[in-house]
Parts: sequence; structure tokens; C-alpha cells
Amino acid sequence: MRTPPVAVPVLGPLAMAAGLLATAATLRCAARDRPAATQPSTTEDAHVEIRVKLRTHESAHILTAAPAVFTHLPCDVPADDARRRWHRLSVPASTVDTVLAELRRDPEVAKAFATPRFTLATTEVVERDDESCPITTPSFESYQGYLGPAPAGIDAPAAWRRGHRGAGVWFADVEGGWNRTHEDLPGDRIEMAPGGRPVPDRSWEAHGTAVLGEVVGRDNGKGVVGIAPDVERVFTSSLLREDGGVDVADAIDTAANKLRPGDVLLIELQSGGPRTRYIPVEYWDDVFDAIKAATDRGVVVIEAAGNGYEDLDHPDYEGAFDRDVRDSGAIMIGAGAPARAGYDDRAKLDFSNYGARVDVQGWGRKVATLDYGDLQACDDEHARYKDRDYTDEFSGTSSASPIVAGAAIILQGIAKQLYDRPLPPAQLRRLLRETGTPQTGDTTRQIGPRPDLARAIDALPKP
Repeated sequence: MRTPPVAVPVLGPLAMAAGLLATAATLRCAARDRPAATQPSTTEDAHVEIRVKLRTHESAHILTAAPAVFTHLPCDVPADDARRRWHRLSVPASTVDTVLAELRRDPEVAKAFATPRFTLATTEVVERDDESCPITTPSFESYQGYLGPAPAGIDAPAAWRRGHRGAGVWFADVEGGWNRTHEDLPGDRIEMAPGGRPVPDRSWEAHGTAVLGEVVGRDNGKGVVGIAPDVERVFTSSLLREDGGVDVADAIDTAANKLRPGDVLLIELQSGGPRTRYIPVEYWDDVFDAIKAATDRGVVVIEAAGNGYEDLDHPDYEGAFDRDVRDSGAIMIGAGAPARAGYDDRAKLDFSNYGARVDVQGWGRKVATLDYGDLQACDDEHARYKDRDYTDEFSGTSSASPIVAGAAIILQGIAKQLYDRPLPPAQLRRLLRETGTPQTGDTTRQIGPRPDLARAIDALPKP
């Protein structure tokens, strides 16, 4: 059973085991229905949030009517949707093992586990150089080798020369924080999706800003340029709920509900699995169901494979990453070495997860983008926002995944122009795998090829 425990803010009281099996439930449907969080006053009051998946929607009678019981979705989602069967329970930390054991014994409970602790899929905190601040920000495009022709990059100019820069496609990023006021972001096109709030932590904000820079950085002659700078709308969706809890499945649902078939959703998160190593978030079944619901609707989901040094084919995962067992439809991204001195270009970086489930790779080191400040730092070290900061040291599957997201946006924009409809997610995933520049090094530890937009565009069927 997938049960990495974590303590999160309390939502409300819940009757213990006997109550779980007796009282009819009052189920709620959306973030707007949730009561305000109740913060514990002492460590003894600390609560843990449990996820419960019922075997059928009608099994809800086993849950109490406590206000801590919710479904993930708005009420207009069909009752037979798998996400309708997921519920949240807040229980005292001292009782979590007892409650989980009781739930797992009940024949009407399909899954029960404590909410995992989700983190960013980056590998390091960049050191700032607070002396580097010119009057006007110069262009740093020469640092963006990942944009260039294959094999070193994904050949974004091959698409740009044909007029394809992301127009007609919307994009969503699921993580925890962003600075939409950065000088190199299209802040007027960035919207915070409802139901969540930014994580009040500077590292989350820097991370999200760096991710957006890779994908939608403005083409304004200074700083960096995003792979798809003409994306029409950008949505940010936070895993931190308005009530103080953490819910990745909710954040994915919220983002996906903002998007249309063919649009692109990026998940920049990972969590510790049963082997205590970071793994992709779709391992947890509620997140898997949210991703699959999005891809079934035609939304392209790009998911970081995680930085756990881990073989996702390991038997301890019980087929969770085996497409013959289950397939969320997401495109999973590994971290490959950059085309820079000292690296074996396109070889798996040591920290990257790998396995048959990993589809394609992006640069996992030396990525030039926004924030952090090691390349240019222009704000007082105590400033809340770093509107003119840049880095060329962004890393991890966190830096790799936005590169693939940008490529996916470009290809979807082209497909809409050619066919008046986007590519289905499975077709786009196959196209990226079949046309990319092959992985080097130890290919038995698969992270897949690096996207090659020139080849991918040429491989698109003619209308």
C-alpha cells in the first residue's frame, strides 16, 4: 500500500474507527465548499490528512458526516468518474495508523493512505551574485543551448522560422509559487487558477518563475526567450489549498479544468516513495486518476520523473510505472546531461529517475532562465520579488520538463494550424519519442531521447 505519511494542517475533527463505518456522509464537491482550516493549538492536536478511495460512488455511507470529508471535483463531474470516489479525512496524528488499518479492512475501501509530502523536482539552490546588475538587462540567449539545433538542443528555431511560437495553445504549471511581475514574463497573460494559494516560501517562487521562463519567457531582446513565447494564456495552479492543506490532485484538476483539449499542463513535483526515494507523483492513485482524467479529455500532461536516482521498474512499485498495468497518459521526463563541457551530452544524469515509463529527456543541468540570481542579480537580498534576476544553473527534472512542455506546445500549435485540431496526447507522446535525438551513455537506464522539433515537424502527416 502506498502510504508515505506526512502531517498537514487540520481540517476538522473526524470520528474514530467505529464512526467511519456507520454514519451517512455529507459530501461536498468543490474548493468553494470547504470550511476554513482549524489550526492545532499544540503539538498534541496535530492532524494528518488521509486519502480514501471508495470502490463505488455509492460506498460513501461508510464515511462520517464530518466536514473534513470531500470529493475532489466540482459537482458537474459524472458520478462514474474515478475521481468522484476520492475523499479526504483529517485525523489526529496519534490515531492515523488505527484509522488506516480500519479503512483497509473495509471491503468498500479500494485505497487508503496518508498524504505524501510533495517537493520540487530541482536538485540545488543557486548561489546569488548580488554585484551583477547592469542598467539594462542584456540578452542571455547565448546561454540557452537547449533551444538550438539538434543534437545539442530541441531546435526551437526550426519552428520559429515557420512562424510557430505557441500561438493558439494554452499552458498550465502545477507547483507552488511564481513571480508574474518578472520583467521577462507576460504577466498580463498569467492567471492564478482558483482553489489554491501560493506557497509562502521564496524557493518555491523562484522555482516556478524559472519554469515559466523556459516555456513562455518574453521575446523582448533582453534576458531569455521562452520556447513558446506566444502562448495565449498561462495558468498557475498551486498544490497549497486555500484552507492550508496540500492537494496535488486538486491542483491538477483545477488546472486541467481551465484548459482545452490540446493544451499543455506541466507537473513540477515529486515525492518520497516506498523506497524513501523521490518518484513521480502519479504513483499515488488520486494523482494518477486526476492525470488520467485530464489526458482522457485531450489535455497533454508533462510530468517530471523525479530526482530519486531510482529505477521506476523496481518490483517494489508493483507495476505502478508499467504501462501494461496502468497508463495515466502523461509524458514523463527524465534529466539528461547538457551539451556543455564536462558532460556527456544526452546521457542520464546521476540523480534522474529512469525506466521504461520515462519517455523523453530535457537538459537537467546548466539551464538558463529566470530568477535565482547567479547570472544577474538586481534586487536587494531582502526584497520579496526578484524582477530582474536570472540564472544559468537551473537543474533537475524540474529544468528538463519545461523544455519538453515548450516543445509540446509548439507541436500542438502546428497541429491546430494543419488539421484544425490538436494531436491526441498519446500521439504526441509517440511523436516525441520516435523523432527525438537518441539518449547516450548507459541506455539500459532509460530516460528517452531529447526532442527534435525539426524532425517532429517533418514527421507530422500532411493534411
